[in-house]
Amino acid sequence: MDQVSPRTEAAHLASLSGSTYPTIELGELLHQYTLSLVIIAGAGEDTETRPVRWVHSSELEDPTPFLPPRTVLLTTGARFSDIADQRAADAYVQRLIDADTTALGIAVGLHWDRVPATFVSACDRLGLPLFRVPYDTSFIAVVQAAARLLDARLRERDIWALDSQRAVTNASMHRNGLGAAIREAASRLGRWVGITDRSGRLIEFAPQSARSRVQPEWVRRETRRLIERGVSSGRIGTASGDEGEAGPGIQMQTLGRDGRVLGVLVVEDHGAPDHAERALLGLVAALATVQLEHRSGIGTAAATLRTAIVQLLIAQDLPLAEKLAAGVLARVPREPVVAIRLAPQEGVTSSFAQDLESLDAGSPGLIRATLEDGPVILAETRHLPALRRLLLAYRVPTGVSDRGPLTELPRLLSEANRALEHSLANDADAPVDYVPALHDGVLHLLEDHPEAVQRASGLLAPIRNHDQRHGDSIEASLRTWLAHHGQTSPAAAELGVHRHTLRARVQTAANLLQSDLDSPDTRAELWAALRLLDG
Repeated sequence: MDQVSPRTEAAHLASLSGSTYPTIELGELLHQYTLSLVIIAGAGEDTETRPVRWVHSSELEDPTPFLPPRTVLLTTGARFSDIADQRAADAYVQRLIDADTTALGIAVGLHWDRVPATFVSACDRLGLPLFRVPYDTSFIAVVQAAARLLDARLRERDIWALDSQRAVTNASMHRNGLGAAIREAASRLGRWVGITDRSGRLIEFAPQSARSRVQPEWVRRETRRLIERGVSSGRIGTASGDEGEAGPGIQMQTLGRDGRVLGVLVVEDHGAPDHAERALLGLVAALATVQLEHRSGIGTAAATLRTAIVQLLIAQDLPLAEKLAAGVLARVPREPVVAIRLAPQEGVTSSFAQDLESLDAGSPGLIRATLEDGPVILAETRHLPALRRLLLAYRVPTGVSDRGPLTELPRLLSEANRALEHSLANDADAPVDYVPALHDGVLHLLEDHPEAVQRASGLLAPIRNHDQRHGDSIEASLRTWLAHHGQTSPAAAELGVHRHTLRARVQTAANLLQSDLDSPDTRAELWAALRLLDG
């Protein structure tokens, strides 16, 4: 029976270096009819699909120091007489399993007329596939068959890589090039792919059906760690589930150049990517960097255009604003919107400016501008959580208006200005929301009556007690739902939860209050109570 020389094997392994080794499935090798290989023990549900990186022969009592992972080991059993009892056979098989060996092949007709029963028993009990190599099948024939299959797989992956790169490049030429490229890449890879801005918020994601598998807080936290360290290479992390269990592996790669990080490419990890997948991900990272740089709108001209768009919205010339925005923004913010006024930014760190620019560039429905009285942000309400986190992280004095339609933008800006004045007067570290208490109003009158506040506290007591006992957020969810006039989808978007989750929370609130939340009177009382207690 022929033996493959160490020199031949080393040469083949060297030819595969520089990239992740391709693999074939064990079933492909076993089904080569000219080899007549037969599984006799250790078969399981995954036997056919077990990965094979290489085939190696050895007569050592312990060949594991010389076996790379995912190897099929061939032996004639020349030293099996030294492994006489069941315990020694078990130890031999266990060492192979610990070395991540894919399968064991034992030749018959040389030293053994049949495969020793001790090894059959050990492989069956420990779960290592064992196959018989007939006398007429040389080891070199098995190695050559595996090499042909591996070379064919490598060529297949090269063709896949070229085809996938071409498809992703073509997708990137669409109007929303980054989103189209991410969708195409996710389809080709068979896993979810996302892009975050500098704050860690996912601004592009595909496929949407996999969104529930992503843990946004974990992604946000790890993104910030990468950006704060200025890391420009990839990394792989493991998210933890809600109950502490291990979550899916996630590959992360920062996007940008010249020391300026624009965001992070986030990919669901199914193990170390091979050379074809790495080539595709490298292309996606390059395209995303170019797109994010384009979206950021760097330069005086882009800033002037954004300011002009906001001024047109203030003047109620929405058609002209949308026409001008078509060349600058993804789209004009959709109602309801919120206005945010920032204090003059002298002395604010460059990191804050970059993070704010990143958030603006990757957020359709959000626009920054500089008006006569200072910087302003006009945004859809779903962007509020991300804006609050950013402003709070850098302790920027900020005033936030109430929600409203674009037709009332002058009023919203006035409210934001009053909230900012309140923030500056009180040295607030967090964004200050406009509340009617800043003006004379009905709720402002009620605040002067202790009985009104007492009744509001009593009305909301069941919800607050529930939240305190269970660590829940029913009150916050109810407040946002009421602020959106009972519209579940926009409220869920602002909270960052699924609409079914929000519906369940609203139903819980109704059960706790024993009230009909479809009643306008009930909603009015609850909203008044929430605003009174907030005040």
